[in-house]
Amino acid sequence: MDTSSQPSDDKRELDALRRRAYGPNPDIQTDPAALARLEELEAARKAVPPDAADTGLGEPAAAADGAPSPDPARPAPREGTPQSLWRRLTATRARRSSLVAGALVVFLALAYTMASLVGQPRPDAILQPIADEAENAVFKTLSFYSSNADESTIRGYQPYRGRQPVFHMDKRGYQCLRIFGPGSRESDPNCVPPGVDLFADVVTWPLQNQDFIGGIPGLPDGSIARFHYRGHSVDVFLYPASKAD
Repeated sequence: MDTSSQPSDDKRELDALRRRAYGPNPDIQTDPAALARLEELEAARKAVPPDAADTGLGEPAAAADGAPSPDPARPAPREGTPQSLWRRLTATRARRSSLVAGALVVFLALAYTMASLVGQPRPDAILQPIADEAENAVFKTLSFYSSNADESTIRGYQPYRGRQPVFHMDKRGYQCLRIFGPGSRESDPNCVPPGVDLFADVVTWPLQNQDFIGGIPGLPDGSIARFHYRGHSVDVFLYPASKAD
């Protein structure tokens, strides 16, 4: 049996194991037997003289001359003890774990954001600010009803089912929202300090069905229409009462 090919076989095996350990897709850490064999071959390579190591684990120089040259595009693997080899493998695993953990954090953050957006109720109507010429009528009406309003802050919004929201600041600097009904009749203003959610409710009650202010046409008694001030718009949310109530 010709044993002259044994060093060359060991060299090829070592190269293959190195690719599994240091290549673009390392998988040797999941194969304890292959890892042990790599450590054995690395130790054997360090035990031979430098001249022999250059020709491949003690292979004669003449045989090395006829062997194909290593791929120059692939850098030579770094030499190291079994302990340093294990440190490199565990470092690769740690980097991979860090990448996976980072990707998981980003995914969870996106999922939480989407869930919060989906969970928010959608308004039944979005009312935009009215045109300047219409604001003149709102200005005159509100100035007539309230002397506490800062006239420079009055802003009217589109009407909804005969009810028109009007925003203004009062003399204290509070934000106020009033709901005007047909005939320019108004509800009491709802005023809050800056930074607090501002909204006004219009409730339909049995004794107010004929009142221009108290009810919303087409809704059962006990229903609520909430006008929520957003600054650039006023969102309307309807909460109809059950007809059985």
